[in-house]
Amino acid sequence: MSNPDPQPVAQPSTALHLQGVTKSYQDPEHPAVADLSMQVAKGETVALLGPSGCGKTTLLRLIAGFETPDAGTITVAGRVVSSPNMFLAPEQRRIGFVFQDYALFPHLDVERNVAFGLAGMPKRERAERVRAVMDLVGLTVFARRYPAQLSGGQQQRVALARALAPSPDVILLDEPFSNLDAALREGTRQEVRRILLRSGATTLLVTHDQEEAMTFADRLAVMRSGRLEQEGDPEGTYRRPRTAFVAGFLGRTNLLRGEADGAHVHTALGTIPLARSEHGSVLVSVRPEDLQLIPETQPVSGGEGVRVIIQERIFQGHDRLYRAATPEAGSTDGWIVRSGPGLDLRAGDAALLRVKGPAVPLESSRR
Repeated sequence: MSNPDPQPVAQPSTALHLQGVTKSYQDPEHPAVADLSMQVAKGETVALLGPSGCGKTTLLRLIAGFETPDAGTITVAGRVVSSPNMFLAPEQRRIGFVFQDYALFPHLDVERNVAFGLAGMPKRERAERVRAVMDLVGLTVFARRYPAQLSGGQQQRVALARALAPSPDVILLDEPFSNLDAALREGTRQEVRRILLRSGATTLLVTHDQEEAMTFADRLAVMRSGRLEQEGDPEGTYRRPRTAFVAGFLGRTNLLRGEADGAHVHTALGTIPLARSEHGSVLVSVRPEDLQLIPETQPVSGGEGVRVIIQERIFQGHDRLYRAATPEAGSTDGWIVRSGPGLDLRAGDAALLRVKGPAVPLESSRR
């Protein structure tokens, strides 16, 4: 009786696992990355988001093997690549890296740039792989061009194709769109996102651009001072920030203090429903789009609100941003309100300010 066919080995569902990763430079009291743990699932795109100096790029370099952690374990596709007892060189980690400046070889044409990481592959197989990847990113017609003959967006796709060619377990993108002008950045970002989805790649993106992170990634990991402040899907993280830092970093917000009674919080803007139950003194976040301005000349029926004076109107094309303060404030400090183009208020106009969305109670930051 013949032996049954061998069963395929189950592939780990986690492509990247970091456990207690720490890295210090001159000052151990303030590490660049501090006891950081996170996971990235196979096929997932995660954006590491945070201000300059928060440790995003250091973490990427630790994962790639360009830096050695002081502590912690890094596992890629079920294989430990860095721990207190071992360290794999970058070329052994099956990780693709797209640098901020693309790092293309100027003396090699597109085809040879893409083939660079496939030196150990048989010639025919290498040629087939290069053609497949170039077709995936739409570069076939540029095969014989050199980097200097390409636009910024085309160079970016060459760098991505080179990273994808060896079929890595994880792709790392370090501020990949920062060198592109605003008009090109959005289109290139969408194109790269489609390429990564088609390839099934697991991707970790580093950026300080909130809009870029929220439109590109399946999940956000917001960093502050070397630590993870909050993780979650873009919409949930934006709508339900845990701390004032996250609320402010992911967009404009209004911070109010008040007394919570479980379902509501009593504030200077009246009684507001809470996004989650809290009791006692709280700090809450209310997004500008959750506030409403009603011109003083317009009839008002029911509901709470406070009288404010418009301090500033900022035209943003698709909407308008207003700064409003109570008459007693006498300054531009006050409330930030986002409205559609239909609301036409000017500096000096009076209006009623109401809350139309829930308030999110915030936790104390860990720093």
